[in-house]
Amino acid sequence: MTKFLQLQDIRLDIGIEVQVGCDGYCITVAQVCPYPGKLEFPPIKLSHEDRLIKHLLRIYKWRGKYGRPVKQYNDTVKVRFNMQLIQIMDLDEKNQILTLNVWDRYSWEDIYLRWDPKDWGGVSSVRIASEKLWTPDIKLYNYADPRLEEHREALCVVDSTGVILWMPQAVYRSSCYIDVAAFPFDVQKCHLKFGSWTYDGTKVDLEVLNNATEIDLTEYVPSNSWTILKSPAVKNVKLYTCCPEPFVDLTFTLVFQRRSTFYNYILILPCVLLTSLTLVLFWIPPESPAKLMLGINIFVAFFLLLLLMESNLPPAAVSVPLLGTYYCLNMILITLSSFLNAFVVNLSFYGARRPVPMCLKKVLFHFFAKILCMDNLVQPYIEGGNHTARLLADGTRFLGINGDQKWNKDSASGDLLIHLKRSPTDEQSGQLALINYHLTELMDFVKSYRERISDRDRKEKLAKEWKAIGLIFDRIFFIIYITTIVVSMAVLLPIITLNKYEGNL
Repeated sequence: MTKFLQLQDIRLDIGIEVQVGCDGYCITVAQVCPYPGKLEFPPIKLSHEDRLIKHLLRIYKWRGKYGRPVKQYNDTVKVRFNMQLIQIMDLDEKNQILTLNVWDRYSWEDIYLRWDPKDWGGVSSVRIASEKLWTPDIKLYNYADPRLEEHREALCVVDSTGVILWMPQAVYRSSCYIDVAAFPFDVQKCHLKFGSWTYDGTKVDLEVLNNATEIDLTEYVPSNSWTILKSPAVKNVKLYTCCPEPFVDLTFTLVFQRRSTFYNYILILPCVLLTSLTLVLFWIPPESPAKLMLGINIFVAFFLLLLLMESNLPPAAVSVPLLGTYYCLNMILITLSSFLNAFVVNLSFYGARRPVPMCLKKVLFHFFAKILCMDNLVQPYIEGGNHTARLLADGTRFLGINGDQKWNKDSASGDLLIHLKRSPTDEQSGQLALINYHLTELMDFVKSYRERISDRDRKEKLAKEWKAIGLIFDRIFFIIYITTIVVSMAVLLPIITLNKYEGNL
C-alpha cells in the first residue's frame, strides 16, 4: 500500500540537514529509515556577521536600493573612483581599439548601511553582494565593446561608517585614435573617459580615489609590445547644450611607446641594406643590363617592405608613416634612375642621328664635368675619333688622309705620273694609260672609303658624346640621391628615434 508523505513543521536553514516525517517513516537527505514520531530541529545560533547582514539587507529591502543613498533629494553622493591596470591585452591598430584588463576601485558612502560595532560583537565590516546594494552607474564613455557587461562579479566591502569599497575586475575595450607617423618608434595616447551615465554632477560627484594623479600600476604586468610612459588621471566638469547642470567625468590617459626591437630586424635593417645597395646601383655603367635588373629588384624589395608595414597599420590612417615616406622616396629615385638608364641606352643606339646642342655641351662638358670631377672620365668619350688611311703612292711616300683634308685627284695623279715618267717604264705609253686609268679608279675608291670612315667617325663621336652626357646625368642623379638620403635621415631620425615626435606627447 502506497503511503504519501506529509510534511510536518519543516524549517530550512543553512547548515541544517533536511528531514521530513510521516507515519512510520523518517526520510533524510542521506538515508531512509523507519522511525515513528515528529521531527525536532536543534536550535541554530547565527554569527554576529550573519545577523548583521540579515539586518542590513532587511532594512535595505524596505528602503529600496534604486534611489541614491541620501536623505534629501538635493544631496550629492560623492563617488571616488580609480582603476588599477593589470595588463594591456591588445591594441588593435587596424580597428583602433584598446583592450585593457583592470581592477576598478569604487568608494562611496551609503547612509543606510551604518551600525555600531559594539552592538554586533565588534563586527566593523561585512561583505555583501553588489546586486543587493545601490551602486553608481559609472560607465566608460568611449567604449567599443559588443558585450553588455564589462565587470565581473565582486562583493562590496561595507564599513560600519557606511563607506563602501567595491573592487570588481573588468575588461575594457575602448576606442583609441592611432597616430602612426613615427611608426615603428611611435608613442600612442589613449583616453578612457568614465562618468555617470544618468546623473549629473549635482547628484553624483566624481573624484579620483585617494587623490591619486595617475593610474595605479603596482600590479601591472609588462607588455611585450608597449612601454608605459605615463598615465595621468584628470577630473573634468563640462556643460552641455542639453542640460544646465554640469556633468563630471574622470579621464585616464595612457601614454605608451612601442617596443621597436622586432621591427628593427624586419623593417629598419632591410631598409638600410637596400639603401646601401641603391648606392651601388649608380656605379654600374648605364648601358649595362645589370643596372636595370638590379634597380627593378630593389624597387620590388622596397615595395614588399611597404606592404609588410601596411599590414600592421590602420587602413585609413590620417597620418602617413615617415618610414613609409622614406620607402616611397627610395622607390621614386630608383624609378627615375631606371628611366635615366633607359634614356642613356637609347642615346647610345639612336643618339648619333642628331648632334649634341652646343649650349648643352658647354654646360655639361665644361661646367658640370669639372664640378663633378669627371674630366678624365668624360674626355675619352668626347675626343674626335679621326682615322688616317695611309695609301702607298710610289713605294716610298704615303698619302695622309684625315677628316679635314680635301682630296685633289688631278694633283695627286699628276705627281704620280711625273714620278712614273722618270722611271724606265715611261717608254711604254700604253702601259702608262692603263696605269693612269687604274690609278683614277683607286683614287675614287680611296675617296669613297675616306667618306665612309669619316661618316662612321662622326656617328661614333656623336654616340660617345651622348653617352658622356648620360654619365654626367647619372653622376648628377647620384649626388641628388646621396643628398636626399642624407637630408631625409637627418630630418627623420631625430623624430622617430629620439622620441621628438610631438604629436602624442
